[in-house]
Amino acid sequence: MKTIAEKKRPLGQSAAGAGRHWRWRQIKQDKYTYLLLSPAIVIVLIFSYFTLPGLIVAFKDYDVFKGFFGSPWAGLKYIREVFELPMMTSAIGNTLLISVLMILISFPAPILLALLLNELRQQLFKRFVQTLLYLPHFLSWISVVGIAYAFYAVYGPLNDILLWTGLQAKRELFLSNPHFFIPNILLLSLWKETGWSTIIFLAAISSVDPQLYEAAHLDGAGKLKQAIHVTLPTILPVIMIMLIFQLGHLFQSNFELIYGLQNPYVNTEVISTVIYKQGIQQGAYALTTALGFIEGLVALLLTIGTNAVSKRLTDSGIW
Repeated sequence: MKTIAEKKRPLGQSAAGAGRHWRWRQIKQDKYTYLLLSPAIVIVLIFSYFTLPGLIVAFKDYDVFKGFFGSPWAGLKYIREVFELPMMTSAIGNTLLISVLMILISFPAPILLALLLNELRQQLFKRFVQTLLYLPHFLSWISVVGIAYAFYAVYGPLNDILLWTGLQAKRELFLSNPHFFIPNILLLSLWKETGWSTIIFLAAISSVDPQLYEAAHLDGAGKLKQAIHVTLPTILPVIMIMLIFQLGHLFQSNFELIYGLQNPYVNTEVISTVIYKQGIQQGAYALTTALGFIEGLVALLLTIGTNAVSKRLTDSGIW
């Protein structure tokens, strides 16, 4: 028995040819969608794929005047030197600490916020709250740094509030406190991105079958139990995919925010700031390319591993 696709296939045309013809028709049908996507595709190609040959610098004694092909090979010399940098141990530790805290605190925050927003029944108030939560996302990180410097200043709003409430006896320069640096990174990241990150989870929650909630309600489940036993299990594949992306950036950190908040009193280094200071400021291109290569390799392995775990647990992944 022939399938419908085989019956519609022109005489003499192979299955592969029919598939290509069908894909081309789909592209022509959605040409405006692809046109909108084209700038993003070009940017990804230029900055993520066309730059890959530059990794050869990690294995050469690179000289800007000799170029990629004129510079002599150095083997794994700079890969070894990465782990010999005096600041590298603390930079890796700080990067891991910030990333793990981000996963433990910043990752579940938009999920919980999306569950709360989903329970709002006043649509006008819900849209107003969502707008307020989304707005910080559109600020650049350097603007967030500027707001932080103004807010935490000696004569800034935070000191005024603490003095007025009696919680503090004198004014303090908070950004000079090394113990406040990492909590401040988490607070600013939560403020800026949590609201925007709820969009994906709200979209996933909206696709949950209402009959599941009705059945849970008939069984005596309240809103909390419905969220735990209906909503979260249903959107678990989306949560796992977002977690895969998050774990893929485990050895990466928010360079703009961290570098912007560094000052003479606080000089907490992470991998990205070491790459900038060693590579851009001091011209150690081969060393920092080797560091970037290792960072990317670890991110790839983490992504593959997390994707495999997600496929086993939820039958869903990014590939």
